Amino acid sequence: MNQAEDNGRDDKTVRKEEILERAQSAYEAVVAIAKEARRLNAVPGVYLKDEERPLPRAVKNFVDGKVEYEVEGGGTGGGRSAGQGKKRA
Repeated sequence: MNQAEDNGRDDKTVRKEEILERAQSAYEAVVAIAKEARRLNAVPGVYLKDEERPLPRAVKNFVDGKVEYEVEGGGTGGGRSAGQGKKRA
């Protein structure tokens, strides 16, 4: 049984709560995910596989904790210390 079967959803579905666990607000999450999607789409064929779309991948990266973002005026988003994330949006 894989993780998707354990929590009763398919791999492509992300709950709002999962996103909000990683951000102080929905607005911060949307901005960080949008920046990650733009980064993924910046160089065709480098970050995305064939036919893979940037937004779903950006959401997955965000939920998996692979996106580090900084809120203007100080602090690192998502309650992480600087340098802990793998990618910067």
